[in-house]
Amino acid sequence: MDKEILGSYIKAGKVAAQVRKEGLKKLAIPDTSFLEVMDYCEKRIIELKGQIAWAQLAVNEVAAHYCPEEDDTSVSKEGQLIKIDVGVHINGYIADTAATVEVGSSKQYKDYITAAQNALKAAMKLARPGTPLYQLGEAQISEAEALGFTTVKNLSGHTLNQYKVHGGTSIPAYNNKDKRELQDNEVIAIEPFVTNGTGLIKERNPATIFMVEQLRSSRSLYGKKILESVKSQNGLPFTTRWLTRTLGKTPTLLGLKQLQQERIIQAYPPLVEVSKGMVAQFENSMIVKDTPIVYTKEED
Repeated sequence: MDKEILGSYIKAGKVAAQVRKEGLKKLAIPDTSFLEVMDYCEKRIIELKGQIAWAQLAVNEVAAHYCPEEDDTSVSKEGQLIKIDVGVHINGYIADTAATVEVGSSKQYKDYITAAQNALKAAMKLARPGTPLYQLGEAQISEAEALGFTTVKNLSGHTLNQYKVHGGTSIPAYNNKDKRELQDNEVIAIEPFVTNGTGLIKERNPATIFMVEQLRSSRSLYGKKILESVKSQNGLPFTTRWLTRTLGKTPTLLGLKQLQQERIIQAYPPLVEVSKGMVAQFENSMIVKDTPIVYTKEED
């Protein structure tokens, strides 16, 4: 791997790990505003000389893809299980990381957190050239089952490419029999979601996260304004409140609707465990080597 590219990944990873740590610490305190924490995380990414890929969270049975709107008054509550997912990039080279905390002094979900951590650690050890993908999945679900849980089957880790969150290869969280082998210098994110539910998720509207899927001109004036506003993301995610704060709520909603109808953007609604099981998640990004380079690992 080119030294400059490697340096970009390493720098993005350090920023992401720091922001993940700070954001999670804030969310652990009851009555903390979700909106304020997500705004803080985005601001910190910039302060630490990173570029924003995303900052998201998810609560209890919601596994992923929740971003507060500008008028969202939601706050953390004692006993909630909150996931924070931070994405940072340097020139498109992405660090993707997540962690889970239980709010307040309650420890009722301690085993969920431990199981998700163990699942991630077990899979990370296998992130070497030649490892079949199914072995990564088997390692994750084995650790989850050891503590009485399972993994979410229709959510997976993924390869990371420049400005591409999902680079084309999925990293399973269970033994899906996929014999494709990891390649030297491949960049991957491993992210087990552990649950006491059935282990499946479904979408729940409304969406506040979007990505440009096919960049082309829109017939809508508002759609054109949105595309101009998110141009700097280069296809990485954007969220509704970025737009409402600059364009206004009505133009934003009309523009988003038109862009979806034109199939220029794709909506990514919150993902909810189908049986409303609680969900814990941990995630790190790494470069596949004989000794894997885990570049979102928290500094000792």
